[in-house]
Amino acid sequence: MFVEPDDVRKIEARTRNFRALDYRYGGGRCLAAVAAYQTRASRLLVRGCSDSVRRRLCLAVADLANLAGWTAFDAGRADLAHAAFDEALRLADAGEDAVLVSNICYRKGRVFLHHGRSRQALGAFRRGEHAAVSGGSSLMLSVLRANTAWAYAQLGDSRAALRWLGRARAAFDEADLTDVPPYAAFFGETDLAAMAGTVHNELATTSDPGHAGAAISELTGVVDSYPCGMARSKAFCLTMLATSHLVDGDADRSAEVADAVLTDAGSLKSSRLTDRLRPLWTQAHVRRANADARDLADRIADPRTAA
Repeated sequence: MFVEPDDVRKIEARTRNFRALDYRYGGGRCLAAVAAYQTRASRLLVRGCSDSVRRRLCLAVADLANLAGWTAFDAGRADLAHAAFDEALRLADAGEDAVLVSNICYRKGRVFLHHGRSRQALGAFRRGEHAAVSGGSSLMLSVLRANTAWAYAQLGDSRAALRWLGRARAAFDEADLTDVPPYAAFFGETDLAAMAGTVHNELATTSDPGHAGAAISELTGVVDSYPCGMARSKAFCLTMLATSHLVDGDADRSAEVADAVLTDAGSLKSSRLTDRLRPLWTQAHVRRANADARDLADRIADPRTAA
């Protein structure tokens, strides 16, 4: 039984639908469904088809595996995430799509970054940057450079972080946003600003508290720009905004911002969101002499709230 173009279109459509669910509700909501569908779709790879369909099929299943890795990451399963990303890389290489390779490397690097393995994250981002250049994608180049800035901020290297953030902006300004693949469509002006806020927030806790003001400026605008379909991204930004307000000395405003995250956390099936609350708890805990900070630390420490 031969694979037809319509079979590939069905995989691409299902991947788009799953990706929308992941953005809005978190990877925990769709991880099992994505993994099951990936198993079914992968069976088509052993069937006969034309060379053009074969390449498109490889890339469709590669992007599906890419999404499977991302949902596993969001659900707290780094082991499954890396396995899925490695399979996605194999298929993207077979399909000769350097831009997709760059996106998979970005996502693999994010797993390292989330777990504090900054140097390994930099290695993944570097490989992705080479692939983005090879594929001629200034947009993915911007994504990778912005995340490289985050990795350097995590290391407390403000000079390198700000330099790479500037390079991310330069690449974004050169990007063609009229024809963007689905896996990169999330990255627009709002997400670039979110990354700038992320870098400054990270530097405020690892290098210089003076960066909190810049983080607040960037993130305040961002949280009002995210549509309801990007609920998880908005929650992440609110968490960082609350953290920066604490570092900036405004515990009252921090508690107000954090309320929005803690109130809606239960609707997002995202292990990453729980993890992202920990830096906020740390900053609140060291300021327990302040009643607002103490109350916030106690609320986040409650597993029923944090989950």
